[in-house]
Amino acid sequence: MPTCRHCSSTYGREQFVHGNGPMTQVCVRCAVDTGIISKEDAANMYDDSLGSARLQIMARRYSIFMYIPLLWTLWIIVLSGVKPWGLYFLGLLILLTLLAPVWFIYRGGQYSGDMARLTPAYDRPKGH
Repeated sequence: MPTCRHCSSTYGREQFVHGNGPMTQVCVRCAVDTGIISKEDAANMYDDSLGSARLQIMARRYSIFMYIPLLWTLWIIVLSGVKPWGLYFLGLLILLTLLAPVWFIYRGGQYSGDMARLTPAYDRPKGH
């Protein structure tokens, strides 16, 4: 994957400005920031609402892996000594921990579809 000359970030080819001279190996974000191209010419650049929507989809996908350690910590600190609710909650935690990777893999297709829906169209120029 190519690296931007200005910010040294690595992106896919579709996130780079096409051209020679000062436009070579410059990502769209750096090209807009430095004034090489205008914001209207950067059709594949994410605006704030699109970036926010993509971040929300990503947060929904990975949030289960944040909640599981939090719930285990809650059980260890508060509920492990409470009879019988501590055991019920432990069984629910074990079930949730075992089902989380399965759910993550099962919902991968929808995640890919949602991200593809929110990805701006990219027309590859001739010669690239």
